[in-house]
Amino acid sequence: MDNLYKIAAAAAGAVISFFTGIPVIMWVLIGMMTLDYVTGLMTGMMGVSSKTEGGKLSSRAAFDGLMRKIMIFLVVILSVLVDLAVQYGAGVTFNAVTGATCLWFIASEGVSVIENAAELGVPIPGILRKALELLQDSSGDAEE
Repeated sequence: MDNLYKIAAAAAGAVISFFTGIPVIMWVLIGMMTLDYVTGLMTGMMGVSSKTEGGKLSSRAAFDGLMRKIMIFLVVILSVLVDLAVQYGAGVTFNAVTGATCLWFIASEGVSVIENAAELGVPIPGILRKALELLQDSSGDAEE
């Protein structure tokens, strides 16, 4: 029984260490992705989703959205690896690729949240839309 407590404590410590080591920009991205997913589900529940036939909630559309979120994480991991390669090769400790990638996805997810809110009939402050579009533009084109 004592070994079970030690294993549980080690596992809990590893999980806590992982989550406390995540940079703030990643938490912001996780928050935006969560908002987008939840607001997407809301549009489906209200029958106004532009992503499904008839605007209704669709398990397929929800699954596709979840897969896109996982792919976003994989692209961010790719950007971290690129930054690590640059750091190793050039001795630079600035995470430019990761930061720009996260900012672009944060802006993209934010625009999607605004689109979902508009589909639900929520008025959108122009300053918020402009700020997200500016953030997306300053982070670079998705295909650059």
